[in-house]
Amino acid sequence: MAYTLQFEPAGVNPDLSIIHDDESFHVQWNAVNLGPDATPEFVDRLVVRHRPEGCAGPEEQEETVVYDSDVDGDPADFAEPALLAGETGPVMAPQVGPFAVGSYRLTVTLDEGGPNPVTSFNCVDIVRAV
Repeated sequence: MAYTLQFEPAGVNPDLSIIHDDESFHVQWNAVNLGPDATPEFVDRLVVRHRPEGCAGPEEQEETVVYDSDVDGDPADFAEPALLAGETGPVMAPQVGPFAVGSYRLTVTLDEGGPNPVTSFNCVDIVRAV
């Protein structure tokens, strides 16, 4: 069985354009099976890391994990159905937070532990609620 997963062009994004430190939000993504075969059911992984030097800071900065779906999430929120070749999976949208004011990297790995995992991320800033 051979398949290749990819993120929908929208990638990994929060459901809110402005995120405050007193609110939770949903991290959203879609997987697409580029084929040539169907996938079995698979599990994604979401890791949220605090970036103390900001989103534009150096890649080698010390990051703190504030959420890891392997230990913090409901496993059902990360379970994907089998996908036929060319099929797009459902919108995944687990809820995370609230987190303190700062910059955070939202990293998602499709098919964590599978034969061809693929990872994408987005960096967001969380601001103080007024």
